[in-house]
This record gives sequence, structure tokens and C-alpha cells, in this order.
Amino acid sequence: MSWCDFIAGWVGGSAGLVCGHPMDTVKVLQQAGGSSSITRVIFDTYKQEGVRGFLKGMFYPVMTAGAINSVFFGIYGVTMAKIQDLPLSTYSSVYLAGCAGGTVQLAIACPVELVKIKLQTQSSGMAKYRGPWHCLSQTAKEQGTRGLFRGIVPHVWRDGHGFGVYMVLYEALLHVSGGRDQAGKTEQFVAGGLAGMLCWLSVLPFDVVKSRMQADDYAKPKYRGMFDCIRKSYKADGLSVFSRGALAMSLRAFPVNGVTFLVYEILLDNCQRFSKEETR
Repeated sequence: MSWCDFIAGWVGGSAGLVCGHPMDTVKVLQQAGGSSSITRVIFDTYKQEGVRGFLKGMFYPVMTAGAINSVFFGIYGVTMAKIQDLPLSTYSSVYLAGCAGGTVQLAIACPVELVKIKLQTQSSGMAKYRGPWHCLSQTAKEQGTRGLFRGIVPHVWRDGHGFGVYMVLYEALLHVSGGRDQAGKTEQFVAGGLAGMLCWLSVLPFDVVKSRMQADDYAKPKYRGMFDCIRKSYKADGLSVFSRGALAMSLRAFPVNGVTFLVYEILLDNCQRFSKEETR
């Protein structure tokens, strides 16, 4: 794994997450809670907990987002290098490398998402967990490793396939802008933002199921698995339940992914230039 990919992914991922966490909280509350209205969720959250309510669960993802993104971009870069001689089209290679990176990063991302969602969905007056480390340790103690990976099946569908689509869209949008070498910082930001938004909308149903499973009560579980969650969610709220959080996700995805890719590309470019100068 290139140390340039690692550093650029770490900083880019952390910067993007900070930009989008408030809207991520709104999205999760829409998906896992009782209200599907974005304005109602925002109003109720602010009324009950103030601005702090939108920042719940942010610390742990910020601390680990760098590792998650550096693993993704690192695996992506390594996979692209390994398969470059295979008889595949450019976009096929990009898709496979994106799928590989998206799947491997789940080893870190799934427990992180679980802790984040647990903290986001607990009310301040009836908080079960004191913070991310308490939530992580209690879950591991009560449920073991299996508990930390609750919702992994829809998570694989969301991130494994999703990251492949994500990278293909990003490269395609850069191509429309004149190509990677000619694209400026604005084009990189817009390409990253649009790719993230379109990708997230395409995997939204899996995100809804994942959020519901991870927000579920371990003591009295409502869902036995992904298909049980899909069946019960559809029966209770109809087909529209699988598009909950679409607006919040779009409002979050564009700046988050735009910033992530912009910072990643800037740091990667400078890092690689520095590495070449060092080897001369």
C-alpha cells in the first residue's frame, strides 16, 4: 500500500466526514426512527438537544475515518496496479478495484457505523452509552464479535458494490471534464460530489436496512436478519420506507465526497511529487 495513498486517504476522509456529520445524523434518525420528514427530524432534534444533537456520535468516526479511507484508497491503488495487465476495460478495472477497497474497509467501517448509529439514535435523557468507547466495549461484552458486525450483509451490498459504482462515476465525470490530467480542483470537487451523491442514492435501500438493523435493540431484537428487516419494514411503512433519508443523504453526500476527493487528489499529487524528488 503506497504511503501517499494512505496519508491522502486519511486526511481526505476525516475532512469530508466533519463536513457531513450533521446531515448524516438527520438521515439515520429518519431511517431508524418513526418520522420520515426531514424538517420534523431537524426541528425535534434541535428542540430536544440543540446543536449538540446533530453532532452525536461524530468523535469515533472522525478518529477512524482516516483509517477507513486510507484502507479503501490504499486497496484501490494496489488492486488497480495488480489488474492493469488483465484484458479489462478501464471502467471494469476501476469498478473491481472499488469493490475490493469497499469490501476490505468494512473490517473497520462496520463496527464504527454500528457505534455511530447507536449513539445517534439514543436520546440524551435515556442514554445507554456514555460515549463511543463505552458503546464499543459494552457491545463486545454483551454480544461478542458478532454483535460488532450487526448489519454486515446489507453493509456489504452498500459498500462493496457501492464503492465500485462510486469510483466508476468519479472517473467518468473526470473524463467528461477533460480527463484526470486536465481536471482542475473545481472539477475534482464537483466530480467527487456528484459521484458520491449518485452512488449513495443508488444504494439507499441497503443503507436504510443497515441503519435499522444496527439501531435495533439487542436485548429485544426486532429483526432476525436482512430479509426479515426488509419484510417487516415494507409491511409497516410500504415501499417508500426504502427511500427514507434521500434528501438528507444528497445534502450530505455532495460536500462530503467533494471535499474527500479534492483533499485526496491534492495531497496525493503533492505526495507523489515529493516522493519523486526524494528518489532523484
